[in-house]
Amino acid sequence: MRTLAEPVEGAEVRVEPKETPGIEVNGVPATVDYVAKADVRVDLADETCSDLLDGTRSFVVEHVLGPLGLRGVTAAKVVGVREEWDFARPEHRFCYAAEMGPDSVVGHPAGLPNPALAEALGEVDLVESEPRPRRTVSEPVTFAAGGGEIELRPREYGAGVRFDVRLGDATITAEVDPQGDNDEALIESVTNSTTPYLSPTDEEAVTHSIADLVSDLAVVGGFDDLAVEADLGDAYHALTVGAARTAHRSGLVERRE
Repeated sequence: MRTLAEPVEGAEVRVEPKETPGIEVNGVPATVDYVAKADVRVDLADETCSDLLDGTRSFVVEHVLGPLGLRGVTAAKVVGVREEWDFARPEHRFCYAAEMGPDSVVGHPAGLPNPALAEALGEVDLVESEPRPRRTVSEPVTFAAGGGEIELRPREYGAGVRFDVRLGDATITAEVDPQGDNDEALIESVTNSTTPYLSPTDEEAVTHSIADLVSDLAVVGGFDDLAVEADLGDAYHALTVGAARTAHRSGLVERRE
């Protein structure tokens, strides 16, 4: 388990140490069981949040979970800190109408995977305790949604996650260990790349997608060792979260000490 020695802040959020494994956003566990929406963005909600009018819901969580996964943080409390409304953002309009605060939106206002948070996490000391079990799939998992396809394949213990991703006319290959140190150049390029809905090129969009896949598969899905091949379409969080959810619901998650 790796947590922070002290709190840090990035755009829209504060991240605090946590004494038990797992990441929470505004008190809600970042796991597939708590995903309330997965398409153009990922929202987490507690069990009382059947719609936008009750419970606790956090919007655009991939922009904070991606940097945490890239930095190898496996235990943390994320708290939204936004105090002012930005009604140009649809998520803020949703929250205002539902009588939620602007702190429910933890996504970056410019559509980035929170480079300020990634930088802060890179500067703070991380505290390691007993290693948590690593997880892979016991057999290949394929899933299609949103005009895309994805395959998750087992990988040896400690290998991390290898991403081979296509988006539009661009491709990228990246190696990430969700429980370890990762390449600084990769973290910088990924967290400074805008969402596909704002990216000027497919190359920047597919680079951004690595943060989203780390969020959806490594953090929310809980996987540490995988080979991932993905051809991403529109609203691709339905694809990535859908693949993770399928693996869990089909009993194909393999836990290894």
